[in-house]
Amino acid sequence: MRGLQKLFCWLPYRLALFVGACLAALAFHVIRFRVREAQRRIRWVVGDRVSPRAVRRMAWISLRNLFFNGVEIMRFPKMDRQWVETHIDTQTVEKLLDHAATKRGAVLAVPHLGNWDLAGVGASLVGVPIFFMARRQKNPLTDALLNQMRGATGVETILTDSGGALRKVIRNLNDGKVFAMLPDVRARETGIQVPFLGGDAALATGMELFSRRADVPIFPAFAVREGWTRHRWQVLDPVYPNPELSREADQQRIMREVMALFDQVIREHPEQYFWYNKRWILDPLKSARPASAAGG
Repeated sequence: MRGLQKLFCWLPYRLALFVGACLAALAFHVIRFRVREAQRRIRWVVGDRVSPRAVRRMAWISLRNLFFNGVEIMRFPKMDRQWVETHIDTQTVEKLLDHAATKRGAVLAVPHLGNWDLAGVGASLVGVPIFFMARRQKNPLTDALLNQMRGATGVETILTDSGGALRKVIRNLNDGKVFAMLPDVRARETGIQVPFLGGDAALATGMELFSRRADVPIFPAFAVREGWTRHRWQVLDPVYPNPELSREADQQRIMREVMALFDQVIREHPEQYFWYNKRWILDPLKSARPASAAGG
C-alpha cells in the first residue's frame, strides 16, 4: 500500500486514474460473483426500463469509480485548497460555510455516491471544520497508513473504539464543528427501517441521534464525478430536529426525509453508487423498527 501510494502521488493525476482503471478492469473480470450481485441490485432499483448491457455498464462504472476513489484517497497528502478549487465545483458549500460562521455544529450526511471521502476532505480544505469517525483496521500497519493519509488533510478522525468516542462527537458538535458521516449503511443487529431504493432499508442509527442530542441540523450532500477528474459538490437544504416530537418519531422523520433525497439522486446517477457493499442495505433485519412507527 505504501508503494502504491508513492506511485499514485508521483504520477500525474489523470495517469494515476488510468492505472486505477486498469486495476478495476482486472477486478471486474475476476470478482464475477460480486459483479453479478451488483447487477442484481442495480436491476432491482432501475427495473426493466434499461437493457442488460446498460446494467452491466453501470456495474462497471461503479467499480471503476471505487478504484478512482482509492487513487484519490492515496493522493490526499498532495491535495490543497487550490487542487479542490480546480477539480471540484464547491459553490453550494457556501451553505455549510455560512452555517459554520454561526459557531453552531452540524451533521453532514453523504451517501456512498461519487467520491464520498473526497466530499468531506474537499469541504475541509475550503474551510468547513469537518471531522470524521472511523473504525480501526485489523491490520495495525494498514491502520497507521490510513490515519497518516487522513491526518495529512488536517481532518480530525475519531476512532470508534477510542475511549469516550460518542462524547467526543457531541463535544465537537457543541464546539461548532461539522460531523461528516455516511448514513446509507445497513444496521448489523437493530436499526430504523425506512423506504429506500424501492425496498425497506434497515439503517444504522447515528445521523439523527447526534442531530437531536446536540440540537444541530443535518445537511444532506453528495459529490458526483463528472468525467474522470472533475467533481460536483451539492449541499442541500438542512433538516432540523423537532423537539416537539418524541425521540423515536423524530428519528423516523429525519431518516425518511434525508433518505428520500438520497434515493432521488442515486436514481439520477445509478452508475456512481457503491453497489458492491457486502452488507446490502436492503437486506432485512428482524429487529428493525418499522417505518410505520414514524407517526406514533
